[in-house]
Amino acid sequence: MKVVFDTIVVASACLWRGAPFDCLAAWADGSVEAFISPPLLAEYEETFEELREDYPTRPCVDWVAALRSSAGLVFPVERATGAVADPFDEMDLECALAAHASIIISGDKKHLLPLGNFRNIPIMSPSDFLRHLG
Repeated sequence: MKVVFDTIVVASACLWRGAPFDCLAAWADGSVEAFISPPLLAEYEETFEELREDYPTRPCVDWVAALRSSAGLVFPVERATGAVADPFDEMDLECALAAHASIIISGDKKHLLPLGNFRNIPIMSPSDFLRHLG
């Protein structure tokens, strides 16, 4: 199963345990294939660095480095312009299209999760994804 993790999921998994961490752990144990694109990876890196500055003493897992070195890399050609209110969320959709993803895993309750799906690619919360995965 091919998945795309949005930035909220990756950032949360880096600093806290819970459903986002368990989603990344499912990728690490080979239960799913994760895909990234250069713009999405750049957003992961920027957000992770900001969180490390905000929580300097908190132990973290560098899921960003793991994804950079081991996730499938795609280069989106098809655009999702106007699909969501926040143009930064379009990179998740574009990555999913380029990867022919099965699911987008998102913590974005304002823009991505309300879509439910994008061009027949379901968008699920981490908890819903883990239930789906079984």
